[in-house]
Amino acid sequence: MSQPATIRFAVVGAGRGKSFIQAAANPDAGVELVAVCDRRPTALEQWRESGVSLFTDLEEVLNDPKIDAVCLATPVNQHARQAIAALDAGKHVLSEVTAAFTLEECWDLIEAVNRSGRTYMMAENYCFTEAAMQVQNMVEQGVFGELTYASGSYLHDARNLLFDPEGELTWRGELRRDFGPANGYPTHSLGPVARWLGINRTDHLVTTASWHTNSRGITNYASRNFPERTDYHAPGYWAHADSVTTHIRTEHGALINLRFDIASARPHQLMRYELQGTKAAYVLPDGINPQPLVWIEGRSKTDARGIAGNWEPLFNYRAEFAHPLWRDHREAATKAGHGGGDYFLLREFSSAIREQRPPLIDVYDAVTWSSLIPLSLQSIAANGAPVAIPNFRSPIP
Repeated sequence: MSQPATIRFAVVGAGRGKSFIQAAANPDAGVELVAVCDRRPTALEQWRESGVSLFTDLEEVLNDPKIDAVCLATPVNQHARQAIAALDAGKHVLSEVTAAFTLEECWDLIEAVNRSGRTYMMAENYCFTEAAMQVQNMVEQGVFGELTYASGSYLHDARNLLFDPEGELTWRGELRRDFGPANGYPTHSLGPVARWLGINRTDHLVTTASWHTNSRGITNYASRNFPERTDYHAPGYWAHADSVTTHIRTEHGALINLRFDIASARPHQLMRYELQGTKAAYVLPDGINPQPLVWIEGRSKTDARGIAGNWEPLFNYRAEFAHPLWRDHREAATKAGHGGGDYFLLREFSSAIREQRPPLIDVYDAVTWSSLIPLSLQSIAANGAPVAIPNFRSPIP
């Protein structure tokens, strides 16, 4: 089947989808924004004079033959079912994170992709930041040696996003009330780490265990801002924990540690990563004022016994190890959101469609990373007992 040179693209969810709408404006991204959909008519007002089609119903988008692909930037617990409906309607799908909320949805999504023959990609933009891609390039060139440990954290005080100005719960608030405790948003933490470790390529996730703290942060916020809503202050109202840690063991013996926290009072830190190899180490300690650091055996300073000295800025090695995509498209990427990630996401998605190949983050990556949501819930319910991570390339159990 021949593919168009430019993919006609619809964004579903005008709020979360703004960054993709912005990135789509770059012609090098390979997509043409032709429609925006949001069930809130007020969210569409800014697009009235833009010339794009406007919809308030996803079904209308899926029935429009002028649309080749949809970007799902809707509430996270709707992604899997909406993606399946879009694939069955013959549309290519770029799904915001996360891909699925249950193991059943994971298996159903794989089946839908295989049944449809369409391209599916999860929009994990943290994998495409400059630092993440330079580390990826260094790993592939053997700079780190054998990889033994990695960690990722998503630390974002998002309590203000749980309530509307009148104090009613948003969809995020309803999730925090009803679903949990779990590692409910794992892919920003796990995505770059999984790419570095070659998960689903040269290594696989096999076992995971999770633990959680008490829920205090949301209650404290609600008590201060909505004192009249006594239900928000009642013990047990919020199923969500303040912080969840998840440990993962890979088939080759590497250890991964993840932390998820959107309820604790703390400054915003979207990205924190570590990667340890036998020959080098990497750390991104602060995602707000990022200064990615690296130490490389044989290059960085050591003491007289060969023990590591000081960290170096990762970008001291940009000339040698910058990822080719960043070297060639830096100017375009820096104009897009999420550290340039949105530009490379759309470029990869459209290229995969035209070339009729799996994208860099395919459905197996999407469901493997997203499966940490239900698996962490299972482990926490069993007092932190380890649970097996499915091999999603195997037949449905």
